[in-house]
This record gives sequence, C-alpha cells and structure tokens, in this order.
Amino acid sequence: MMRRVFFSVVTTLLLFARGADSFAAPDTPPMRVVQVDLDYVYDADPAQLERNLENLVTRIRAMNISAVFLQAFADPKGTGLASALYFPNKSLPVQADLFGRAVRELQTRANVKVFGWLPVLSFDLGDDISPVLAWDPATDKAERDPKAYRRLSPFDMNARAKISEIYEDMAREAPIDGILFHDDAMLSDFEDASPSALKAYSRAGFPASIKEIRADAGTMEKWTAFKTMALIDFTQELATHARLYRPDLLTARNIYAPVALDPENRTWFAQDYDRFLDSYDYTAVMAMPRLEDIPEAQSDAWLKRLVVAASRRANGLQHTIFELQAVDWRKQAKGESRAIPAETLDAEMQLLTREGAVNFGYYPDDFVTNTPDTTILYKDFSLQTHTYQP
Repeated sequence: MMRRVFFSVVTTLLLFARGADSFAAPDTPPMRVVQVDLDYVYDADPAQLERNLENLVTRIRAMNISAVFLQAFADPKGTGLASALYFPNKSLPVQADLFGRAVRELQTRANVKVFGWLPVLSFDLGDDISPVLAWDPATDKAERDPKAYRRLSPFDMNARAKISEIYEDMAREAPIDGILFHDDAMLSDFEDASPSALKAYSRAGFPASIKEIRADAGTMEKWTAFKTMALIDFTQELATHARLYRPDLLTARNIYAPVALDPENRTWFAQDYDRFLDSYDYTAVMAMPRLEDIPEAQSDAWLKRLVVAASRRANGLQHTIFELQAVDWRKQAKGESRAIPAETLDAEMQLLTREGAVNFGYYPDDFVTNTPDTTILYKDFSLQTHTYQP
C-alpha cells in the first residue's frame, strides 16, 4: 500500500530524508507522551475530583497523542517516596481508588495507551526492611544519603517480595498497557552499603567492603556493572509479576541524561543506556537541560547531543523517548513562577524533530491551569498533524 506524504515550502532535503525513514516503518508510529501526576486529579471533595478527572481526560483527548505515563502512587510533597497508593493493595494505605478508573477513562475516551508509573525502590514499607545506605569515606560508616531518594535495598529479599506484590496489585486493579519504572532505580558510586547488599557483593566475588571495592578501578567497573544488572533484573522481575494479569505489558524506564551522553557516568547511577535499550521497550531519557543546570544558551546544543547519542545506537531513536520538562524546579525553590513558556517547549519539540528524534513528551502536565498551553504545542506534538501518520 502506498501512503501519502504532505510537503510544505519549508521542507528541506534533510527533513525529507528523516521523514522518509519513519515513513518506511508504519508499524512503529511515533510516541507522543505526557507524564501526569494523579496527585493533581485527587481531591478530598468527590465533586471536585470528578471535575478534575473530566478535565484531564478532555485535555488528553484534545491533544491526540499516543500515551500517558500515569502516576499510581501518592506523592503530594514531591519527594518521590510512595507512602500511599491510588489502587487497592496489600502493602500501603489507599489514598483513593482512583488509578484504575483514570486508566479506563483515558483509554476509552482519550484513545491513549496508559503506562502505570511507580517507583522501583522508593516505598515506605516500614523500618524492618533494609534501606539503601551510602558508605561515607570521611567516617567509614554506612548511612542514608539525605540528598538522594529514600530507597529500599534491591538486595533485601523482603523488599523485593513486597514491591513485587505492589506491582502485581497494580496490574490486577487496572488494565494498564505498560509500566514506567521511575528514576529512583539508581545506586551511586557509594551505594548500596546495606548489610544485604554487602552479602550479595561477597557472593558475587567482590571484596567485603565498598572501601576495598573502590580502591581498584577494575573492581569498581565490574561492581558498577553488577549493580546495573541487579537493578535491571529487579525491574524485569517486577514486570513479570505484573504480567500475571497483563501479559502484553510494555515497559519503559527513566534514565538520567548524563548516562546517555557519556558511558563514564554509569558509575554515578548504576544505569547503562545500551543495556536499557536491550532490556525495555522504551528508554525515557530525562531530556531536561534545566534539571541538569545547563545554561539556557547551551540547552539546544545539549538536546542535540542527546539525539545524536540515541542515533548512534541500533534502533536507539525508535526505542528512546525524550522527556522534556514543562517546569523549572529551580525557580519554584526560589519562590518564582516555575512554568516554562509553552513557546519554549514547542521550540524544543521542533528541535528534536529536526534532529531526527522519533518519540518525545513532557512532564509535568497541569490540566488545571492549561500549563503548558496545548494550543501552542498542538502542531508539533499531536499525532494528527504529524506528517508520518497515514
């Protein structure tokens, strides 16, 4: 079957070549994604909650996009720690039985795939489960890093069992199309120093302490790879539990931009871009220059480098989602308006498209204030105006 392509007077040979490449692969349409905080929808007043949900669904339907990464845990303070959930479960309090209904409404009325977004390690499951600890070379002690996510050790079998049960409960309660594994699935170059982690390292043939591991560059590199695969294996285990109820689940996982740009940065996070591309349907790169303190004058060049990094991997562009930021959290900390102008976000989407990116989206979305303004984003974000669509 021959499909039509529409040209404009501004079409260049380079854009045509990139368009023809995507045009030749109609079975993998581009992903346009919005990551949504269900905390924005929840309200103690049932009538207001209904209005909020209706506004969200109406807004997403009008965007005409591919998917929503939908928060399934309550995090009103923005700490990343899940102490309550938006679906019935056996492990944590239920903030409201809202997630399953929101999934169905978005699927049936907005015609999008919905990925359930949960932490991997950041759950408040009590003090009897080992937390991730960081070794402090100044004191030679292992303590929680106060600047990092509060996480449970992936090497603690009780933690693994309880978190697996949460993922299983989410899939049972909601007809999700996929899972987004949050960016809390990381371990620094001083983590994990918990007793359960040290035992796992010993079983794998590593020295008895992080101090000894860090003393040798070769051992350090192998240790980073070991932790990276441990986290990947755990997320795969979580997906397996969810697939007991949703066998066709897709998977996506957040990755920090520095890791995608430079393999040397794997040590800081225990994340590996190439292994992510091999392990998940989508790797959601946090393409957020302000989050990385990139100067405004350099942000475009920085985004271009991210696209180039993806293009150098086999199928990297097809399996990478570039996730832009709609707010500047640094300004919020200063008491200033945190919203990034929709025109800026739109220009970044245009840049990604020009450079050859296939899939992109943004976080967060504020349907209450129409932030970002979707009438501005529509022409460069909506699938309906995407020239590669049939």
